[in-house]
Amino acid sequence: MNTVKLLLLLSVTAGILILYLPIMAWLVNSWLNNPFYSHGFLIPAVSAFIAWRNLSSLERADAVSGNFDFYSPGFGILSLGLALLVLGYLRGVPSLGALSFLFTMSGVVLYLYGRGVMRSVFFPIAFLIFAIPPPGVLLDAIASHLQTISATYSAAIVMQLGIPVDRVGAEIHLRNTSLVVGLPCSGMNSVIALLALSALFVYLLKCSWYKKTALVLASIAFAIFANILRIVFLLLLGNSYGAETATGFFHTLFSPLLFIIAFLFLILLSIVIGCRVRRGAPDNG
Repeated sequence: MNTVKLLLLLSVTAGILILYLPIMAWLVNSWLNNPFYSHGFLIPAVSAFIAWRNLSSLERADAVSGNFDFYSPGFGILSLGLALLVLGYLRGVPSLGALSFLFTMSGVVLYLYGRGVMRSVFFPIAFLIFAIPPPGVLLDAIASHLQTISATYSAAIVMQLGIPVDRVGAEIHLRNTSLVVGLPCSGMNSVIALLALSALFVYLLKCSWYKKTALVLASIAFAIFANILRIVFLLLLGNSYGAETATGFFHTLFSPLLFIIAFLFLILLSIVIGCRVRRGAPDNG
């Protein structure tokens, strides 16, 4: 990657960052205050590391090429990204503005450096989508649906264990205690986090695209099931030892524990269907 193109890329990137400054501020605020996206700070760091690693390999192979043509796909993608940014500002939808950043950066890279570099940074740029919260109405609707699923199935499992259960919406009443499955306990955060982790995981795997797709989709089911089990365990604890026990230490413990178990099941599934971790850098072709 020659010095002139590097300086040009840095200049363009600086201009884009200034243009996207309000969006970046909104993202940081979302990561700090949205419990579903507290992992947001990790996503850009992971993306930057993968991009650096891929580009280092590309430089060693001396495979950098560019195409300065206003009719190139890169210029079209860049224009689309900027158009989405303007539309996001006009409609007051910061999620759309944040999403446009992925198109804008892809267009810049493709326009200045060509398809070889674009293949190297495609996944790191696409991975940033896991740091972008969707519109609040959509996010709340999905979380509410997951809340109903978690409360319904956890209550059903406890009932099958022989414990009387009375469920009213998200409220689960047992013989000795009552618990409420709130939106933060809906499993939405686990679904989003495990989706991001599964996308990173399948990127490192060597297998067909449909197996990778199946793994990503399976991560959603694993996250939901893990959350249902977490609620079941808390209900059993609450029924035996009271609500304070269920909502205290064990409430905090079970979340990361069952998240790890869900990811281990994802790894096991990848082995069963014949996927293997690549040796060396993933193929960017």
